[in-house]
Amino acid sequence: MTRSMHVPSRWIRMAATVALLGCAVPVLAQQSVKFKATERAFSEAYRQEDWELAADLGYKLVQILPDSAVPKYNLACVYALKGDSTSSLLWLRRAAEEGFKNLSHMEADSDLDAIRDLAGYASVRSTVADNKQHHRGKVCEKAAAKPPIVVAPENLRPGEKVPVIIALHGFGDRPENYPQIWGGAAAEIGAVLAVPQGLRPVGNGFAWGDLEEAEAILDLTMKQVDKWFSVDPDRIVLTGFSQGAFMAMALGTRHQDLFAGVIPVGGGYIPEIDAPPEATRTSPRFYFLVGSLDQAAAQTRRAADDYEKAGYEVRLRVAANVGHTFPRPLKRELGRALEFVLDR
Repeated sequence: MTRSMHVPSRWIRMAATVALLGCAVPVLAQQSVKFKATERAFSEAYRQEDWELAADLGYKLVQILPDSAVPKYNLACVYALKGDSTSSLLWLRRAAEEGFKNLSHMEADSDLDAIRDLAGYASVRSTVADNKQHHRGKVCEKAAAKPPIVVAPENLRPGEKVPVIIALHGFGDRPENYPQIWGGAAAEIGAVLAVPQGLRPVGNGFAWGDLEEAEAILDLTMKQVDKWFSVDPDRIVLTGFSQGAFMAMALGTRHQDLFAGVIPVGGGYIPEIDAPPEATRTSPRFYFLVGSLDQAAAQTRRAADDYEKAGYEVRLRVAANVGHTFPRPLKRELGRALEFVLDR
């Protein structure tokens, strides 16, 4: 299985959620059920390498979400694997015209290897790069208007180098909740706590969009923290809860030389989608934390195993009789996680 399934399984679900948020409730429910059923069938056809069926189902996904770029991108991948380069390039161009912006994924996606030398691919790539740059600018503009919540350690001396904990909230959550969650453990080690906000309104809270959007917000957060504090570059920790945990895992492996450790809490993991790249000498340590009653418990166990096999230093903590939340007492549980990832 190639890592191209990042898009069909993970990214389509996220894109569909965002695309449908503005619909009336009955339409949302109807389209969501139809989408999920078609998506499951599409993913299975992909796994079975039944490209004829995958192309048919991929086109149905395009019809369900005609204004979304991701189903068009997926269809381009299927046609490339099917051997129809002309159709593949056509759908890739349509995805780009619809705003597809994940250039790094497209460049690394082996599904598209067959069309990279075709006339026309370079212009599509250029459009995707422009989309990425344009979107990143808009994200940074919005994020700048919503600066992270920052909690500084007490009695901090001017110029003193400090560790930093960046916490990514969960889906529908709010950054205001996290000083209470992480504040005690951060204070114990004299760390700055920074909690950025996702830009997608969900109920009374917020959600993260795609990985590119989260990466732009993370970059802006780091620049702001660097401006305000003397950061110890060897003691930067990235953590996240639920959807934020997925983002933390992905960003932690994308920027392996930036973080000393990553602490995903209650995050989902699908091996065919989220399998980590091989560790390097600068890779962060990973402390996986999940409740035994959390629906993500089995996925977290698998993630810890896969990361260890990929060469990362890993520790798994499954808290007994805890659901989809942070285990208590917070200061002790999160302190243990920090002790592991920062013990260099």
